Amino acid sequence: MMRQTFEHVLMASAATVCGFGVISPALAQDSGSPSTGGVYRDETIIVTARRRDELLQDVPQTVNAVSSDTIAKLRINNAADLSNIVPGVSIVGASTGASGAFGASSSVRGIPTFLTSNASPVVQFYLDDTPLNNGPSVSQSLFDIGQIEILKGPQGTLRGRSSPGGSITITTKRPDLDQVGGSFDLSGTDRGNIVVKGAVGAPIIEGVLGIRLAGLVDHSDFDGVTSANSPLDPFAKSEAVRATVLFQPAPNFTASVMYQKLWRNTRSFDQLVGPGNGVNGPVIAARDRLGITDGHRVNKNQDTILVGQVDWSFGGQKLSYVGSYRDGTSTIITPQDVANVLPGIEYYQEVHLGRGSSYSFSHELRLSSEERILNIFDYTIGAFYDKQKGTSIVVGPASFLPGAFGRPGTAPVKMAPLDRYFLKTSIDISPTSVEKSLFGNITAHITEATELSVGGRYIDFKRHDRFTLGLQPGFVAIQNPTLAAPGGPFPCAAIGLTASPVYTGSPSVCEVSIAANTLQDVDQHNKFTPFVYNIALSHRFTPDFLVYGNVGSAFRSAGPRIGFTSLLTCCTAAGGPDLGSIEDLVFQNREKSTSYELGFKASFLNKRARLNVAVFKQDFNNYYFVTQSVRYLSVTNPANLASGTVSTSEFTTGADASVKGIDVEAGIQITPRWDLTLGFSWAKGKLSNALIPCNDGNFDGQPDLIVPTAQDFVDHGTLVARCQSNASIARTPRWNLTAQSEYSAPLNNAIDGFVRGNFVYYPDNPNASEAVVIDKYAQLNMYLGIRDPKGGWEVSLFANNLLNEQQILSFNAVAPVSAGGVANLFPQDGASGYNQVSVTPRREFGLVMRYSFGSR
Repeated sequence: MMRQTFEHVLMASAATVCGFGVISPALAQDSGSPSTGGVYRDETIIVTARRRDELLQDVPQTVNAVSSDTIAKLRINNAADLSNIVPGVSIVGASTGASGAFGASSSVRGIPTFLTSNASPVVQFYLDDTPLNNGPSVSQSLFDIGQIEILKGPQGTLRGRSSPGGSITITTKRPDLDQVGGSFDLSGTDRGNIVVKGAVGAPIIEGVLGIRLAGLVDHSDFDGVTSANSPLDPFAKSEAVRATVLFQPAPNFTASVMYQKLWRNTRSFDQLVGPGNGVNGPVIAARDRLGITDGHRVNKNQDTILVGQVDWSFGGQKLSYVGSYRDGTSTIITPQDVANVLPGIEYYQEVHLGRGSSYSFSHELRLSSEERILNIFDYTIGAFYDKQKGTSIVVGPASFLPGAFGRPGTAPVKMAPLDRYFLKTSIDISPTSVEKSLFGNITAHITEATELSVGGRYIDFKRHDRFTLGLQPGFVAIQNPTLAAPGGPFPCAAIGLTASPVYTGSPSVCEVSIAANTLQDVDQHNKFTPFVYNIALSHRFTPDFLVYGNVGSAFRSAGPRIGFTSLLTCCTAAGGPDLGSIEDLVFQNREKSTSYELGFKASFLNKRARLNVAVFKQDFNNYYFVTQSVRYLSVTNPANLASGTVSTSEFTTGADASVKGIDVEAGIQITPRWDLTLGFSWAKGKLSNALIPCNDGNFDGQPDLIVPTAQDFVDHGTLVARCQSNASIARTPRWNLTAQSEYSAPLNNAIDGFVRGNFVYYPDNPNASEAVVIDKYAQLNMYLGIRDPKGGWEVSLFANNLLNEQQILSFNAVAPVSAGGVANLFPQDGASGYNQVSVTPRREFGLVMRYSFGSR
């Protein structure tokens, strides 16, 4: 019945589009003062997609603009919330606890970003026109934002770094030089989630110097996933502050400085489903929102960013500078007994990012025309410099040695492993990259209706990746070899060994020390000098109908894929068999892509309604494809392959791929008090017969669910199986539909009542897992409230996921395997019996209150 309801809603939405015949991104309207009587709002939307203020309907590319008003009305607290209002954009937090960040399986136009690939992002984030790595400092916590623009398709000719999927520009609110003002936003839910946002600004010297201060407190229970074996609850706590100073001593000169600091702390558990194995946990369904680890994941982040901007207008030209400095630290502690082989006991991997000299900074100098040259040409030229330096240390389990779980010669005991006999890996990572580029763009207004724009960027990109993967020192406990010798046993020292300080008494136990050993030592330098370009031609057949086409290219680089506890090439140097190489899965060449887009933008009904449609195709050479979890042979001792374990990992591999699709955006003011906005996006991206790592337990070149042993890998002479594939490159469904609507009516002269809704629909998704097809589902968020007709205040009740949809969104086909080979010591427990999943957010009800004054 519920699914039939979803289908009816979907058909009704489609019928509405057909009935009105219009589509438009009306999200960027600033309707803090709703229209009254018969007056329609001004739907003019200004964007800066081409580094100058333009009407959205004049820009020859796909752009979605989300205004400050929409951000507040729909409670867009992080970038993940954009998925509900912008079609073709899917943002899912990384498994490290970065909920709301552009993370683990996020995508735009079906092109996913994977943080684990160690590649530059598919979609580049910008804060106040300065590039950020993957956007966590802004995407996790959005507050006091002026506007967000989502630019789809290759970017980088005019702004910052090259990115194949697009860019997301986030502009913070600036001080008002003439009036005091501010805003406060408080919301809470029945699940104890609290969000407080506030901002206040004032002129220091009227008309010349002003300041704006803003802050955020966002506390929640994260995703609500607990553990059946832990009494602790999950949480996510974010706090942030921002200060902006604006200086305008003359009408043609402005300078601003923005400082922001963000703190974020999370505690979380991986969610599982399955019957278990009868020892490690209970039967778990998706609706239970449970994991099984005894320990929890901890993620502590601190991020600081400083941005400076200067604009000077002279003689019809404009000289602009924007620079930034950013540093941050992160500590991630992750439980490694993910199959709960050791009930009541936990061991961890620790990741420390940014400790030491980690930072990034950028500079851009740009000259552009404010008046047309010869009444025909507009231009932009500039130079860009960006440097990033980081340090990371990763310490995790490699192998449990004899003695870790009891006296040698006896059956292992499930107890806390003795650290002395616990071999650990240590990874030290120090990447540095420097990018210098020159860029330019010229737009020829051939006629008043026809425009040709040509732009390019020459990039000089250098990357230095320095990392080591090694084993920390340890000890192997063995029974005294002289126990049965005549006259024995002899002291361990007498036979060149060391007596165990742990296992004393009889029978005596000796130790063999394992020295620290470097398995991989990489010092790699890469230099790329690509040229990326964009060409756009548009013609306005009428003042309300624009047709355009554009061609653009993009470039990306990737650092080494770090963290495999396996040798790059194995193992003839140690006298073992040849197991081939995985160097091509660790070191990547550059990625190149070319995109083609055709579209039109139309306005109707005296600009009350709009229809924007674009079709696109993008071809990739050496696309950085990230596989789903694949089994491989983890080798820590090349002289003893039997000590290796079958582990799982996602792999990054270079592969040719292509994407094609369509974007449609729609909106109409049905009446002065009733508006409707819809969006639709369809994209199909797939590999082009690429050879990729796969789960192929019988090594016949075809994926299967057979679980191989370490000896199987040795017998087939490989560290990882590979298959030819035309698989989807996306993890998301091929299409989705979004809809937003609001209706208001006056209750009296001082109060308006309103109801607004936000709806998103996803079809069946065969891309999220190799084992299952994710069922179709919908999300409906509703708001009911009252407000000041002039936009000064608003109070509303809201419901997220009103239909209480509980749908699995991702399903890991490979059962979790505890690290360090602990399952080999306790094989009687068998497989874990679980699979890792993610599920739609829970239904929650809440109250939101907003108040604004002065310049706001």
